[in-house]
Amino acid sequence: MKTSIDKKVIKISVNVKATIRDAVTGEIKRVKEFHNIIPTVGRALIAAHLGTSAPSPSSLLVNYSAVGTGTNAPANGDTTLQTETARTVVASRTASSNIAYITGFFGATDVSGTLREAGLFIGASAAANSGTLFSRVAINITKALTETLTLDWVITIS
Repeated sequence: MKTSIDKKVIKISVNVKATIRDAVTGEIKRVKEFHNIIPTVGRALIAAHLGTSAPSPSSLLVNYSAVGTGTNAPANGDTTLQTETARTVVASRTASSNIAYITGFFGATDVSGTLREAGLFIGASAAANSGTLFSRVAINITKALTETLTLDWVITIS
């Protein structure tokens, strides 16, 4: 006699909306949307929080957003951005049901140039490449010193 096991698959999808605004007027100049990955280190950290008594880091709180100029495609083996150029403390974070909303904000003078990657970090500090990379996305945004950049991350667990 065969028995059937109902397999539930948990999926985590991440989408990022990048908004470039004029730093003086706040007028929206450009909006682009991207889909990204949660690399192995991010997924392993979730599993550690579910299955161990002392995961490291001890919190899953995403506390920094970073951007860089690296052009490598996001990959499961990523542990940092390829070429991080700026990072800021997460501007806001909320959650509703199974969706987390995280916003990174880069002011006019925080960074400029052609940005090709962005990421979210857990347990990070202001130092580049610190913390655990939770999510990485390939972007293609040119930002001037007269513009601001807002990255809105939507992380859905289904």
